[in-house]
Amino acid sequence: MPIELTNVSYTYLKGTPVARLGLRDVDLHIGDGEWIAVMGPTGSGKSTLLQHLNGLLKPDAGTVLIDNFNIHASAKILRETRQKVGLVFQYPEHQLFSSTVWKEICYGPENFGFSGSDVETAVKKAMETVGLEFTRYKDCSPTELSGGEKRRVALAGVLAANPRFIVLDEPTAGMDYSGIQRIVEAVRRLNRDRGVTVVWVTHDITEVVDLADRLLVLNSGRVEAVGATREILADPRLAALGLDVPIAVTVADGLRKKGKPLAGYPVTIDEIKQEIVNLLR
Repeated sequence: MPIELTNVSYTYLKGTPVARLGLRDVDLHIGDGEWIAVMGPTGSGKSTLLQHLNGLLKPDAGTVLIDNFNIHASAKILRETRQKVGLVFQYPEHQLFSSTVWKEICYGPENFGFSGSDVETAVKKAMETVGLEFTRYKDCSPTELSGGEKRRVALAGVLAANPRFIVLDEPTAGMDYSGIQRIVEAVRRLNRDRGVTVVWVTHDITEVVDLADRLLVLNSGRVEAVGATREILADPRLAALGLDVPIAVTVADGLRKKGKPLAGYPVTIDEIKQEIVNLLR
């Protein structure tokens, strides 16, 4: 069940003096079970792209297809799309509104028509996935939880609807290392064990460099580059866009410019250290 975007364009406040380009002529194929990381400067269209994937925004031109169906063809298809494609906003903990964790996570499956027993099963499974013990947390108020726990509750609320795709807008922003690892590991299990397709917007590619099959780079609403993650990171255009390219990538680029042969595309400090050791042998 792939997602296919063809010539998708979108303008905010179109036809007004303050109109602003969101996306322009975006073509993108997202395959089943794939993990795509998305990077780009502020205002490049990353969040706009994500909101097109589950129909929150409708393109001014072009089409968004899921399983060969235009997601805006009917209200029924659009509703089905919003269950299939779970969207996790940036800082989702700011959008928790229920009195208990149980009610918060129940909202999605109840809204999509799950039966009573199926709701409980879905909630328990989602909480287990994000590392929240059911009996310990179900009756807690979200306001009593830490920032990292709140974010995992928000993620569980999306997962409880059993989406086939999950799109996340900088899901680890503002988190400490431990919190980042919990979120990354939860999504990794969804992708590797259940085949859930992942679209992950990030400013720090190192957190998912070994998980993302491809890297998509946006700039001014257009696709600047897309391809195998490590190969795209080696593209000098990324630094020119002001993106936070890992220091290992910068060092590797300098070595290549000096004619030094490298075995691969190092991204982490350990990887570039090994490349330098190999060169010195």
